[in-house]
This record gives sequence, structure tokens and C-alpha cells, in this order.
Amino acid sequence: MKMVKAVVRPEKAAEVLEALNKDGFVAASRISILGRGRQRGLKVGDIIYDEIPKEMIMIVIEDEDLEKVEKIIIESARTSKTGAFGDGKIFVLPVERAVTISTGEEKL
Repeated sequence: MKMVKAVVRPEKAAEVLEALNKDGFVAASRISILGRGRQRGLKVGDIIYDEIPKEMIMIVIEDEDLEKVEKIIIESARTSKTGAFGDGKIFVLPVERAVTISTGEEKL
């Protein structure tokens, strides 16, 4: 299993979740975060905003679904056809196991 953490623009988070849901990936978490990427924040006049609002979407999937999920996220999170700085980043982590709290069922 893999955990996919996608950091996206706040205005794109609902669109990403909807696209994932449409393709059968319904179990996901969404968290509001602050951060910055390579652009080192945003400068407006003399003011530098180095903590920019973003949304993190986390989803655990089977290994064979990784390419499909990455494609869904990329296509739904981009702000233009070719993308732009600040559109976000996808992180993929291994998941050793998952346990359902209500039933104690374990998935390896």
C-alpha cells in the first residue's frame, strides 16, 4: 500500500477530491496547512508572505493504483494546461499496515 499526500491550492482541493471520488477513491483526508515551495513565498510590494495557505489531501491506496491516482491529482490540481508555480506537490510514502479502529481489522 502507498500513502499519497498531495499539497494543492485551496481553490483546487474540492476539485481534486471530486475527481478521486469519481474514479472510486472515496476514502481521503483533507487538512488545511501553511507552507511555501521553491518560490519562497509571495512578495507584494514590500511585504513578503512566506506562509501560503494550502490544502493537503491524504489517501491510502493499493500499489497498482498509484499511477492512476497521481494522474487524477495532477490533472485536477493544475491551474492551467501546463501548470504553474504553486500548483503543489505529490509525496508518496510506503504504508506497512492499516488497522480499522472499529473492527480491529488489519490490512497488510
